[in-house]
Amino acid sequence: METYAQRSVRHCIDMIAPFEMPGEQEEGGLLQFYQFMVSLYRGMYERPEEYLVFPKPYEEYMAKLKGQKAQEKKEKEHTANSRESTLRNTFQQAIQFYALYLYRAGVKSSGIDAGTGALVIQKEDYADVREQMNRIHESEYNTMRYEKLLKLGIRVYEEKDIVFIAHGQYPQMMRGIVYLCKAPESKYKWMNFLRLDFKNACSPVVAVSDICKTLSAESAEMVKKLEDHLSGMKVRVRIKPLRGIVSDFKWKVEYAYKGKNICGFYADREYFMLCIYFNHFQNINEFAKTLYEEDQDLFHWFEKQFPERLCKCPNNRRVYFGSEPRRICGLSNRAEIVSPGDQDLDRALYILRKFRNIDL
Repeated sequence: METYAQRSVRHCIDMIAPFEMPGEQEEGGLLQFYQFMVSLYRGMYERPEEYLVFPKPYEEYMAKLKGQKAQEKKEKEHTANSRESTLRNTFQQAIQFYALYLYRAGVKSSGIDAGTGALVIQKEDYADVREQMNRIHESEYNTMRYEKLLKLGIRVYEEKDIVFIAHGQYPQMMRGIVYLCKAPESKYKWMNFLRLDFKNACSPVVAVSDICKTLSAESAEMVKKLEDHLSGMKVRVRIKPLRGIVSDFKWKVEYAYKGKNICGFYADREYFMLCIYFNHFQNINEFAKTLYEEDQDLFHWFEKQFPERLCKCPNNRRVYFGSEPRRICGLSNRAEIVSPGDQDLDRALYILRKFRNIDL
């Protein structure tokens, strides 16, 4: 049976970009690094403990919560469970340790040794990389994590004040690391490294079409239909960069028209949620009244797309669907359509068209 930690590792594999060459670059080193990381994640999925990823503490804690209906309560109250969060962060940081270590070394490096293909880094800079890696949860296992990298072929050796990092089976893979780490600074740089996205490493943004390559066929088709309807408008696409690729992180895409977000989606290979934005809770009240008077069937569908949030934060707001009050998140003010089918998309587009008075 798949553990939560294994699911996060599988999510990492799912979120990796297809291997595509950027322009005229030589394939060898880039492909070797791609193959190394994919192999690392696959091994980690099959044998997480060997990679110092320990699923058991989180599994045992979550089993205790099951009988308490804690997840249903959390959905409505947004109750922070610090214990669950710490346990989850612990195994997720262990999963991303290897990518983070190679990224930090690549960023600090001065490039590649022409003769050996090794990554070259000043000794004091390498010491700083190792120090930063000690700030994660369960850093006491870091020594064994470096030993695991050694077993996977990574060699680290010193000559005077220089540290060299090389790989035996993949002698040119450090070129792939350098290509991603020396790309121009952008908010997507770390994300491109995690996703091994060589094609977009030097691009200012990732494209929605690239996102769709990581989604299920059904979700990708839903995005295509949405974009087809928006194609006649001057819509700006906003893509939030991923800070990680473990299972908590989903693509967040928003479509803005005349400076305001009008719709968007959250997605990964197993999840898709379409959002229609109303920008202010009073807009939801007014539009609900309009639908209630004009189309009862559509109104009942509409009111089901606003999950109740009973948190006590100052942004919680009360809206009305007919005579029924409901508390929602006043920061989002959106309809949330999870796993929409074609009929759901048609209804969402009708609502968007009517609310915004736009031609889709």
